[in-house]
Amino acid sequence: MRTARVLTFLAILLAFGYARCACMPIKLGYVNLHRPPYFLGAGSVEAPNPGATVQLVRDIAASAGCTVVSVRLPPLRLRQALSNAVIDAMLMDASDSDLIRYALPQSHEGELDAKRAIPMYTVVFVRAGDGIPSDTDPNSYFINHRLGMNNGATLAEQLRKQGAKVDDGAQDGARNLEKLVRGRIDGYAATMVSPTQMDAFVGATFGKQLVRLGTPLRVHHFWLAFNRRYYEDNLSEVEAMWAWIGVHGHKRFVDLVEQYQRLPR
Repeated sequence: MRTARVLTFLAILLAFGYARCACMPIKLGYVNLHRPPYFLGAGSVEAPNPGATVQLVRDIAASAGCTVVSVRLPPLRLRQALSNAVIDAMLMDASDSDLIRYALPQSHEGELDAKRAIPMYTVVFVRAGDGIPSDTDPNSYFINHRLGMNNGATLAEQLRKQGAKVDDGAQDGARNLEKLVRGRIDGYAATMVSPTQMDAFVGATFGKQLVRLGTPLRVHHFWLAFNRRYYEDNLSEVEAMWAWIGVHGHKRFVDLVEQYQRLPR
């Protein structure tokens, strides 16, 4: 009888240990706006095909044996939700100052580790009729001209601090491109996984009215950030996810974007 009780106790301990080691489902926060091909659908309910970014994070999580529960929020609430552990993770355009608030991959020097991030490109579309040279530096040009960006874009505030005239009142690329054609802004800055990603769509929709500047506004990275509590409780899994991003992240993101671009809009 005593042996049976001991065995039962050991089984409980093993089960408890397994539960502690199992990866907790990740509450992924992302925008509640329709921004194809990255995010599809609007509102709090997730679309059957949620978008390339959401699928990418699911693939990242699966690489470490984890699952994802989606939480759709307005863009400006996402970072606060991550800080307050309302969500566990989000893909963000981070800076070294974010290391204080969030768990992010770091280099040996204590800086953000670009080797475990996804490179991204912010390019600018302008009106062809304005005759702006392709090699124009958009960072200088938009000190004196109005640059459109999607509402909630992290880069908007950074550019304002640098003196750029930023208009981020429109919710998505379609509205910003219409504003550009109508002359309400002088350029539209879009962040994407490759510089040429939107060229075919813009050409098919607007013909020769719009062109892309050859010099990107910015080449930067997206990191998968976690709140500190989730990171501490699932340290090995999070580290495995970051390692997977470093090896497979960018290629997988490009493939997913191409797949979603082929879906009916």
